Amino acid sequence: MDRLRSEAETVVLTRPAPAPPQELRQAARGASAILAHVTDQIDAAVMDAAGDSLKLIAEFVVGYDNVDTAAASQRNIAVANTPGVLAETTAEFAFALVQASARRLAESDRFVRRGEWKWFDPLGLLGIDIHGSTLGIVGMGRIGSAVATRALACGMRVIYYNRTRADDEHGAQRVGSLNELLAQSDFVTLHSPLTPETKGLIGARQLRTMRSHAALINTARGPIVDTAALTDALRSGEIAYAALDVTDPEPLPTDHPLLSMENVTLLPHMASATVGTRRKMTAMNVDDILAALRGEPPPNCVNADQIDWS
Repeated sequence: MDRLRSEAETVVLTRPAPAPPQELRQAARGASAILAHVTDQIDAAVMDAAGDSLKLIAEFVVGYDNVDTAAASQRNIAVANTPGVLAETTAEFAFALVQASARRLAESDRFVRRGEWKWFDPLGLLGIDIHGSTLGIVGMGRIGSAVATRALACGMRVIYYNRTRADDEHGAQRVGSLNELLAQSDFVTLHSPLTPETKGLIGARQLRTMRSHAALINTARGPIVDTAALTDALRSGEIAYAALDVTDPEPLPTDHPLLSMENVTLLPHMASATVGTRRKMTAMNVDDILAALRGEPPPNCVNADQIDWS
């Protein structure tokens, strides 16, 4: 950020919660670039508040569903993100949740903290082995592929569902439908972007297709999963476990039933939260912003083919 401050006037919104729309519009006035986080809703109104000076919206993370890219393209505003840099870090986290789900780590931690562990019980808090189990990956992009590599190294069978065959399958097998993947998997991990097509991708019907001992892991976007349907499936035993780094809504209300369920692990949207990765993400954002300020195409532009660079 020091590089950015040395070349441009910088306004930083520091607050414990996402900025309300009016505050975003006020801060955007006259801006040449906006550095946004996933919690910032950058819509046409924010862009219009910035005016003709706005050249770039740089998204801090990979997913940019919080930015109205169609409105940006119509206004000749470039949109950039941080692809690739957080794939390995997020994959590490996702696979950690696979392991934590298999061995009921969060549940066991709470059991000890409540003072309920009195003696060794050979039948207590039994989990399942990951070696020899089947991992189903929904979305075989950079993150999904990195998860596959880790799972295969641990002796898992890996299948994946993707619109197209992955360039490098890493030994994973592509299946023909989402339902086929759900029916075969002991663990299902989600790595699809949030789009109109993937919103609610995992609903009541899909959860009924899963195995009763299966675990669902979501480090992608909360709205990919129907939260009410997932809550019902966990209550009824249709599936055994869920590990969620993202939810819908996010964060969950303090009285939400998922918060009191023993068979749920909940995290605060932290899959990419390492010092090294966050530094790399920031550096990519700064590179994109400085390029746009020079009138050059940002290196990580997602709508480059719709922008007039002349």
